[in-house]
Amino acid sequence: MKIPRFTSSIWKYKNYLMLLFLMLFVVIVVLSSTLERKYDLKLGEVSTYTIKAPRETLDRISTEQRVKIAREEVSAQFNHVKEVRYDVLDKLSNLFKELYELKNYSSIATVIFDELNQKYGITLDAAGYRKILALDTESMTNYERLLTDIINKIYELKIEEGNLSDIENVKSFAREEINKRMSDNNFIDISLNIIFPMIKPNFFYDSEKTEQKREEAVKNISPVIIKKDQIIISAGEVVTENHISILDSLGLLKTSNVNWKLNISIISLILFTFLIEYLYYKKYRKECISNTNYLNVIMIIKLIIIILVRVISDQYIYIVPFALGPLAITALIDNKVSLMTNLMTLVLIAIIIKFNIVVVFIGLFDVILGGLFLKRIRNRMHFIKLSVWFGLTNVIVLMTVSFIIANVKSITFIDIILSFFSGILSSILVAGILPIFENLFNIVTSMKLLELINPEHPLLRKLVVEAPGTYNHSLMVANLSEAASDAIGANSLLTRVSAYYHDIGKTGRPYFFKENQVGNKNPHDRIDPLTSANIIFSHVKYGLQLAREYGLPKFVEHAIEGHHANTLVKYFYIMAKKNAEDPDLIKEKDFRYGGELPRTKEVTILMFADSVEAAVRSLSDPTQENIRNTIENIVNDKISDGQLKNSPISFRDIEIIKQSFEKTLKGIYHERIEYPKEDDINGKSKGKGLDTNGY
Repeated sequence: MKIPRFTSSIWKYKNYLMLLFLMLFVVIVVLSSTLERKYDLKLGEVSTYTIKAPRETLDRISTEQRVKIAREEVSAQFNHVKEVRYDVLDKLSNLFKELYELKNYSSIATVIFDELNQKYGITLDAAGYRKILALDTESMTNYERLLTDIINKIYELKIEEGNLSDIENVKSFAREEINKRMSDNNFIDISLNIIFPMIKPNFFYDSEKTEQKREEAVKNISPVIIKKDQIIISAGEVVTENHISILDSLGLLKTSNVNWKLNISIISLILFTFLIEYLYYKKYRKECISNTNYLNVIMIIKLIIIILVRVISDQYIYIVPFALGPLAITALIDNKVSLMTNLMTLVLIAIIIKFNIVVVFIGLFDVILGGLFLKRIRNRMHFIKLSVWFGLTNVIVLMTVSFIIANVKSITFIDIILSFFSGILSSILVAGILPIFENLFNIVTSMKLLELINPEHPLLRKLVVEAPGTYNHSLMVANLSEAASDAIGANSLLTRVSAYYHDIGKTGRPYFFKENQVGNKNPHDRIDPLTSANIIFSHVKYGLQLAREYGLPKFVEHAIEGHHANTLVKYFYIMAKKNAEDPDLIKEKDFRYGGELPRTKEVTILMFADSVEAAVRSLSDPTQENIRNTIENIVNDKISDGQLKNSPISFRDIEIIKQSFEKTLKGIYHERIEYPKEDDINGKSKGKGLDTNGY
């Protein structure tokens, strides 16, 4: 028991399962376009392939080399510490203060000089100290000033920490200054032994500032980008580490990992297009959501076009029938659904063709042409004209866009021919697949409807020959219904077709219906009312049988069954009650049609029109007032009888329909003036001028 239930449950949701399968297939086809050939290349080998980049990627090694060079070009940053000069000058001043005090002593132990060297960090020997102390006070003061001046000049220079060349330059400068100002070689050496040890760097390395400068330099570096279709490695080149890095980043090596980021991004984009379509249908085209047939048709057409794009090589990309989607969906559903659907499909096509801008523009203009300017495809021959327009559009877009982004010389004559025949191919394919979609998904196109109202259709010819009165009645009902449909915005062509075929079942027993009876003979006079009612009912069953036998669309079947729904055949019901010995034994349900209640506006209009036409035709005096009252009574009777329970029609629509019926019938049953007698013509009746054509 579980298996049949499970199978039944699966079958119940078969359309949704099919939709999910189609969506999954779309994802797989688009993803497959991103799969690239894998190469087995190793470092140091000679490449036997010339490999181009399928998309842009970062040249990591070259970029890192640029960054490294930029960092190295930024010199180390130093901070100027002015206090160093003052510290050195203080030391020099303190040294001479102590030397001034030592001049008061006649003999000084060598150990004192050693202590001074250690204290002030200089390398002056005892002899040097004694020469300084031998100077008189004024000379000693002048000598101190000389050394102070030299130190000040030294610290006007830049002495970087750890920079030996700076130290050597400073020493050379100090030696030159001392040589300029002193002639005594002994004092030259003494001065050098005092100054050199005291010199300290006045610029100190700032690691934080240096790093900041280097980071700023790195920010100004442009990364090295490998462009789409740029040659990564040519045949005959030795494979370098850089080649390996680039190929690996593109996933072109056999050792490369799966590019999950790319795949997830593509899947997300595909699902996003599905979501946008769903939201559009939900807000503006709810019938596409409620009718899975529409969704499946949309998805199949989407799948067909992306498979064609995927299969056809880049060399022949311009022959892809981009207009197939706009033409097919406009013909099967409408142009607004076509516009949204094909715009989203174009996004998927762009992924497959690696965002070839020329091809994307061709597809875009085909979508716009099919979605905005193509309101309705009138017949299959209309495709020939459309194919030329699409072909010319493709050629114009190909040449102009190519000229803008590159050079028109890059377009070959073959490309132009292929792009033109793309429009032709689109029309051929659509003309071929439309009947399949119409039959498989029970979708009726305007072309199919126009074929159905062709008088040469076998069923209409059968109706003309076997039930001419019913045929004329159907034409009248069609005129009434079509005008009313236009008035409320329903599908007037659908309503007209429904009216043409709603009574085809009367061909089974045509003379049992009043419009086909000749003279005063009525076969119902010879049979009982219940039998008559059953004969009347049978025209619905026989009509459904003919509709299925001739392969008419489902909406015609609903029109045949729904135009009477379950209304009461009042005439025979009343006759049966009158003739019965016990009227209470006569059951109303035996005299009611067993049809389905109207569930579309078109069939509801047909129900009204069928009854109104028959009733008005039977009026002995079809004045405007009588026609208006007849329409009002019939419509109110249908409403009170519960025939509109499943109909989407509104009371406002009903009022418009009644006004439309009245207007149409007024034109048919217009008032005519009485033609004058011969005496009036001879002048015996004076006054009114006459229109001999009547009214």
